[in-house]
Amino acid sequence: MLKRSWLPALVTTVFVTVGTGCGDECVDQFDCRDKGTPPVGQAYACVENKCELRTLTPVPEEDAGTGTDAGTDAGTGTDAGTDAGTGTDAGTDADAGTETDGGTGSACTPACTLTQVCNPTTLVCEDSGPAVTDTSAQIAAFKAAAGTTYDPALPVNGAFVTYVKPEVGADVAGFFLQAEANGPAMFVVSPAGTVQVGDRVELNVTGATVLSGVNKAASSFTGLKVVSSGHPVRNLNTATPAGLVVDRSSAPTTELLDKADTYFATIARMSGTLNGASSASGGGHVAFTFRTSGINNANLKLRVTEDVAAGLGLVDSCAVTLGAGPIWKFTSTATPPVTTVQPSAYATADLSGITCPVPTLASAIATSLTEVKVSFSRPINAASLTDVPGQFTFTNGIQAQSATVSGKDVLVTTSAQTGGADYAVSVASSVKDTVGGAVTIPNTAAFKGFRTAAVLRLTEVQPSAATPANLDLLELQVITAGSTGGIQVQQDVNSAVLLAALPDVLVAEGDIIVIHMNGTVDSETTAKNQFPTSSNAANYDTAWDFKGTTANLPFSSRIIVVRDAQNQIQDAVPFGRSTTAAPGAYPANLQAIQAAGQWLPADCGGVLPCTTTTTPTAQDVSADWTALPTSGATAASNSVRRISATDTNTKADWAVGAPSWGVANP
Repeated sequence: MLKRSWLPALVTTVFVTVGTGCGDECVDQFDCRDKGTPPVGQAYACVENKCELRTLTPVPEEDAGTGTDAGTDAGTGTDAGTDAGTGTDAGTDADAGTETDGGTGSACTPACTLTQVCNPTTLVCEDSGPAVTDTSAQIAAFKAAAGTTYDPALPVNGAFVTYVKPEVGADVAGFFLQAEANGPAMFVVSPAGTVQVGDRVELNVTGATVLSGVNKAASSFTGLKVVSSGHPVRNLNTATPAGLVVDRSSAPTTELLDKADTYFATIARMSGTLNGASSASGGGHVAFTFRTSGINNANLKLRVTEDVAAGLGLVDSCAVTLGAGPIWKFTSTATPPVTTVQPSAYATADLSGITCPVPTLASAIATSLTEVKVSFSRPINAASLTDVPGQFTFTNGIQAQSATVSGKDVLVTTSAQTGGADYAVSVASSVKDTVGGAVTIPNTAAFKGFRTAAVLRLTEVQPSAATPANLDLLELQVITAGSTGGIQVQQDVNSAVLLAALPDVLVAEGDIIVIHMNGTVDSETTAKNQFPTSSNAANYDTAWDFKGTTANLPFSSRIIVVRDAQNQIQDAVPFGRSTTAAPGAYPANLQAIQAAGQWLPADCGGVLPCTTTTTPTAQDVSADWTALPTSGATAASNSVRRISATDTNTKADWAVGAPSWGVANP
């Protein structure tokens, strides 16, 4: 176990003085290099501005964790899911939570307990710090302390770092501290890289803040010292040696949900099933209702980053085990307020034992005369593509040559196609998703040989139609003639919601396309009047009528995006509703289309990314659809329409007014 005693950068409101004072030898361990090479098994550390030798001690640990240490979090997001943690792995361990340090020498047998270190000379386990009951009392004292500043500072000595996380979205970076398996625990706001999982630390808390409206966290501190490292904190409390992770899978609702503050910030293992679709949970995060053997309640949520959810293809009914993650809580602003308890994961390796619906083949579209994009229902594991010509077989004489994976899409390079010819691709069961599921039936899709893709522009939107029920409308105009195959219309950029996947139809320049959300009539593919108005009252004989998805356009601040078969943005428009607060994810979505050159101004205030508090705000620079009817709208009600003859990518292109569905806007 690497025993360290050093004083890194003081965090948040504390500043480090560069250079050494009178009589000081060092400000960090690097200033001790002039002491020469330390003896084997030892290293110099800077302690109170003096260079001292410290022993490096390895300790083998039985780990009950599940993967590379992920960063963890208790952030400060905004929106109904603004809450804990964030992002990608900020951990430092290359295993499932077993923290072997960088020391050298032999290890103690049997392995040392959680609070011990191994003396490399005597191979005897020695205590590494104060009694954990005393540390727990200090953590409890911080949680109970009134106010947000403390003088004198509140000491926390001998706590273990159980989880660390970087900043993601509006959620702050920091680390979790705990001394005993059943808590209490706390979160410390701190830049990533300050400490590592398994460190035992001392610090003095000088300030506090409130995150997610209800969670107290240390926001400033002094005197951070890592007294030892590599403690087996991510072992189960029932393992040998025992760690701090408690399996809460069987905990009843009355224990976990009714005592949310008691379990806040503690490290836990939980196994269960995702019960329902994901929902936004603060910028960069999603949450799933999490059903365990002990709890079947919508207020237990598994919260993960969008990247983790997308990479693993997490969906309703997936079975998941969180190996070692912090428990957060979030209280909504509803009346009455609702508190959700959120076991959290911030790296793919935090989750194991995943079983999800098996992948199927969703579609295929030629993106060039030698490439076909094959899309699946789940993200595909690139490592499973071991024999591309044998795993992707085509009809009509073309052959697969190589393939590249991007999430749910596999771009297959083929021999030369004939433009417009009929083809089909079949996929072998040896192709698997990212959790090991094999592709199953339907595993065949038809497509046309490549033809030039159409270029489309969004021209009209009705997000609040009620008659016919929920039949929201979108209109597009063809800017460049070609095929609509593979073009998608989405809501938002991050965690995009599919609104329509357009069929493969050859359209002419100037043609109008009307997309019927929740439509009951099939898409027209042979003529604009294939399903005439005379027998389909909602259709327009002057336009191609396409069926959208069952999703509807929320009448709040949203982005509508048109993407081609290569996933490139053809058009994107942000619509703001000034009378209601924007969703927490809205500014980040707006910033994404600004960065892509699809909307102006490129920022707010000259240099600042657009947010809800900048001048102008994110909503201020968006096309304004506030004046649309809020309920009871029909296709004859006012819509928000493009009024500019040219696309300037600004809010001035759009206005609310009388609709012009199926024909070019006046």
